[in-house]
Amino acid sequence: MALLDPSLRLIGPYYRLLLASILAFTLILGLACGEESTPTPAPTGTPPPTPTSTPTVTIKYATGFKIEYLSEGYKKITDGEGRELLLIPRGKQAPERYKDLQKIEIPVERVVVLSSTEASLLRPLGVLDSIVGVSQEKGWYIQEVKTGLQEGRIKFLGGNNALDFEALLNLRPDVVVLFTRSGNMNEVLAKLDELRIPSAVDNEFLEKHPLGRMEWVKFLAAFYDKEQAAGKFFEDAERRVQEVGKKSAGAQKPRVLSGVSVGGKLYPRGGYEALLIGLAGGDYILKDFAEARSGAITEEEFFARGKEADLFIYTRPPDRPPGSSIKALLEAHPVLADLPVIKEGKVWQIQPWYFESLDKTAEIMEDLEAIFYPELFPGYELKHYLKMPRE
Repeated sequence: MALLDPSLRLIGPYYRLLLASILAFTLILGLACGEESTPTPAPTGTPPPTPTSTPTVTIKYATGFKIEYLSEGYKKITDGEGRELLLIPRGKQAPERYKDLQKIEIPVERVVVLSSTEASLLRPLGVLDSIVGVSQEKGWYIQEVKTGLQEGRIKFLGGNNALDFEALLNLRPDVVVLFTRSGNMNEVLAKLDELRIPSAVDNEFLEKHPLGRMEWVKFLAAFYDKEQAAGKFFEDAERRVQEVGKKSAGAQKPRVLSGVSVGGKLYPRGGYEALLIGLAGGDYILKDFAEARSGAITEEEFFARGKEADLFIYTRPPDRPPGSSIKALLEAHPVLADLPVIKEGKVWQIQPWYFESLDKTAEIMEDLEAIFYPELFPGYELKHYLKMPRE
């Protein structure tokens, strides 16, 4: 009892025991409180971002890209060439563990696009005003791009086979979006790397499923922090696409011939276009040919197969010869003159803005179903196709 006041000796044993218990309890409680109030030492260094438990975007159809959402707004992207890119929120530094990855600050504000399909996928995100450079000078049907070129806010950088890299550097783009595996585009990518110009490869054209191509909108959205807008747009478009074919279900499928004339040769449509025809309720008569091989088909074989067709979808717009009329097509390929679909004028072709309408895939498929089953769509107005004139 050395800790107690000497006067406690005058108190009865019971009270001395009670007071000692109270004192002991108070001492223990004080020690416990002291332990709880001890501050936790601050961690040394900044830990690298780690994957979040739930990804922000789900990829359902596309196979050519990946998005990994890390903590604190960082994102790791695998683009169409399999390259890993680190998207860094503005004002933050790249963690040491990702030092070897190409780094792009997001949201991007100055973008160069080297394909019209890439521009079309920026439209539903509402970010066309971010485009500062393009490799196509004329023939734009996306009004925002057309106006930007006219007013000088968007610079024409030369065609993809003759890009002005000095002018591109002067634009100081946050990223150049391009495609590869076609023409000289892999060389363009290598030059961008050499000049340390940030780039991202959008190879949506390699996707076979129409929704897979359109789903690349999610890839582009990651650079703008527009995942929510991309998700809503894609869900709405997917719902419309899934409705195509229901109205004509059970009806006799029309036999469809589809192809294009390029350089005096005929090329049947395969892959993507073949699937479009099938999803819209058509029976593509060159499907087996397109699946077995790629490239041109002889005029004689095209004619032999085409004799059974109920209609012809020609995938070249009127402003690209020989696409201005049936007469122009026959001047290039006289052997087709006796095809029933040619004689009866049952030829449709794509509109000039078709290749700037990837975001309008649902409308394109609705057009095809209306062409295949006109009796089910009275008064329907085509948006991306037109009847090819005879002359």
